[in-house]
Amino acid sequence: MYTAKHIPFRIVASFAWRQILFFLFYSSGVCLLYALAGWTFLAIPFVPIATIGTAVAFYVGFKNNSSYERLWEGRRIWGGMVNASRAWGIMVMDYVGTIDAPECQSSVELYRQQQLLIYRHIAYLNALRLQLRKQPIWQEDRNVGIDLVGQHKAHATGTLESELSMFLHDDEVDFFVNRQNPATQIIKRQSAQLRELRTRGLISEFYHSDMEKMLVEFYNQQGAAERIKTFPFPRQYAFFSNIFVWLFLVLLPFGLLTEMSKIGGSYIWLTVPFYTLIAWVFLTMEVVGDTSENPFENSINDVPMTAICRNIEIDLREMLGETELPQRIQAVDNILM
Repeated sequence: MYTAKHIPFRIVASFAWRQILFFLFYSSGVCLLYALAGWTFLAIPFVPIATIGTAVAFYVGFKNNSSYERLWEGRRIWGGMVNASRAWGIMVMDYVGTIDAPECQSSVELYRQQQLLIYRHIAYLNALRLQLRKQPIWQEDRNVGIDLVGQHKAHATGTLESELSMFLHDDEVDFFVNRQNPATQIIKRQSAQLRELRTRGLISEFYHSDMEKMLVEFYNQQGAAERIKTFPFPRQYAFFSNIFVWLFLVLLPFGLLTEMSKIGGSYIWLTVPFYTLIAWVFLTMEVVGDTSENPFENSINDVPMTAICRNIEIDLREMLGETELPQRIQAVDNILM
């Protein structure tokens, strides 16, 4: 996620400098052929080109709105995960006790059970984060947004094994890293521990039911995130949006020649700067949509899952009474991952 109010020229240029050079050379070539080679037939009426441009603007606007919906839904999902995780922490600390078995367990054993439930949940969040940031087959091509993030080693996410080993015992780590969907299996293990605690009388039947419902809520949020990750933005919209934009940009300088020639022969060279400016605007609208449609791709516009997971970790460990807590993730070059 980009956090600064203004986007510096360096980032803007990294997305468009090649295309801007193409626009400059392309429009200059058209003007040279018109002015020096006498190819006056290159000037075509502007009205049909303007009609195409209007249609393209509406189409790109629709695609960008849909892309933003995917991005915002991803953020809402992780916002829901934050709220549910805090509720889970409260339940663990307040529900796991000796009400039904007051003579059975020491406070040390109860704390160990609470810590295990909370640490395993933190492991679950990080496992889900890493799963969502895997690159599917249809998303293997790198783009500028991913390259910008890749420049900063502080944004790099660890391996699943290293992340889980910070919160789980080795036997659980070995089990989860070999599963197809580790996050799903971690929740299943949470449910098994709740069942064991219920059998031992460390949570009541009512509390057990409430905590199981919370595990279902985690599955709901996970499924919503996986839906975005595994179902790409419909390619017919993205593909033809790109085709239509470039079709318009290829035709545009010929229409601008007509308009500039009406002012005077020497003014046809104004086609170059005006065409480059208009082309950059349309290209930027297209790129904004492209870089927003996948909120879990390790790109500059990602949902900041690493920072969210760290914030949840701090909240839950404070509920356990811990004082030695990790630092919150800070943005690097205004990029928060």
